Amino acid sequence: MSFSSFVFLIRFLPVALILYYLFPHKLRNGVLVVLSLVFYTWGDPRSLPALLVIAAIGYVSSLVMDRAGKGRKAIFICSLILVLGSLAVYKYLGFFISTLNGLFLERFGIGINAVKLSAPLGISFFVFTTAGYLIDVYKKETEVCRNPVDYLLFITFFPKLLMGPIVRYQDISSQIRERVIKVSQLELGSFRFVKGLAKKVLLADTISALWNEVTTLGYANVSTGLAWLGVLAYAFQLYYDFSGYSDMAIGLGKMFGFDLPENFRYPYSSTSATEFWRRWHITMGGWFKQYVYFPLGGSLCSKGRMIFNTFAVWALTGLWHGSAWNFVLWGIFYFFLLILEKSFYLKYLDKYPVLGHLYLIFVTLVGWAIFAVSDFASLFTLLRKMFSFSGGIGAGYSLRNYGVLLVLCAVCSTQQIGDLVERMSKKTWFRMISIIILLLLSIAYMTDATYQPFLYAQF
Repeated sequence: MSFSSFVFLIRFLPVALILYYLFPHKLRNGVLVVLSLVFYTWGDPRSLPALLVIAAIGYVSSLVMDRAGKGRKAIFICSLILVLGSLAVYKYLGFFISTLNGLFLERFGIGINAVKLSAPLGISFFVFTTAGYLIDVYKKETEVCRNPVDYLLFITFFPKLLMGPIVRYQDISSQIRERVIKVSQLELGSFRFVKGLAKKVLLADTISALWNEVTTLGYANVSTGLAWLGVLAYAFQLYYDFSGYSDMAIGLGKMFGFDLPENFRYPYSSTSATEFWRRWHITMGGWFKQYVYFPLGGSLCSKGRMIFNTFAVWALTGLWHGSAWNFVLWGIFYFFLLILEKSFYLKYLDKYPVLGHLYLIFVTLVGWAIFAVSDFASLFTLLRKMFSFSGGIGAGYSLRNYGVLLVLCAVCSTQQIGDLVERMSKKTWFRMISIIILLLLSIAYMTDATYQPFLYAQF
């Protein structure tokens, strides 16, 4: 079930809110668990067993670790292998086998039949949530959640279940135990949700048509200008799709009494790739920093070791997004950028912000081109077209059709507009008018448009 579907807006959400507020406080966690499981199974019931098994591994292992003595480490390692191994099997086994066949086995006339498993919805997110909890329990950085209903709510809470934000247990445990519900919080949550809905259906889904046109025409057939314009459209589509989802998730959380962490802070206003990754998918970056970068030694080590640590994080970050080599290449691309910035020219980017911003837009678009195209032949065709200044189908027609929308996407992605909206949203009249207008516009668009699932859900 998608947040931007009529099923969710008209059927699920109103019923969920009514049921939640009708039940007494002590039963509300159980109500949310049931609602979350209904939400999850609505789209694909086959995914539910994997979710419940992974959640059960985390729950039982944390309890056993809490009571174990010398065998505590062994229990931790086994449970972490089971949890992360499930992600590896579902998402990467087929990729590993096909790569092994292509590199080695087929040269000798043999091969392994590729295994095609359908990955459960949101597995990357709830696996990371469970793994982070296990690590924190093992390190005694968080308390053990003994109440199975509370624990299951932490794992399955439907606003964050499919696409985050990725939440640590210690950041939400007090809210799970006790929440104070205020009318103002419900109103703020509604405003945040509708703002995210508008991002998704009015901006992301609309500008996606330009990128779809470029891919349909074929990268070899478009001009250099249209190639760049298409990648720019994809950059806006990805940003408004995912940040819109995050806004909706945070808004829904507020409606049910939870404060979920921010996931985006206007990343396209950055002046370096280093700053960009402090603003884009913040909770994922925090997860890799907390559970991969710091345990490897972080930056408190030799320069060579720091470079290796950074490489490991970005190779894994790329692979986390999908089982294809273009994602690994995308991660390595950012690894080189971040190392070069920190070693040489980050201070100049900070000193000259206009130059830094232009640089950031350029490298980000190159990165999104790598991210968007999984087939290497097609990717190299697109990159060659972007940098060859060659002819083809021009950008004039697309600029006439999408120029105003591109400008709107660019303006709305800036920190200045974000700060203005933040200030205005403190006024009740502004929130109420915004909710009415944006909701009506979004519903009108959804009525006429073809349904588009969240783009980031595939990663």
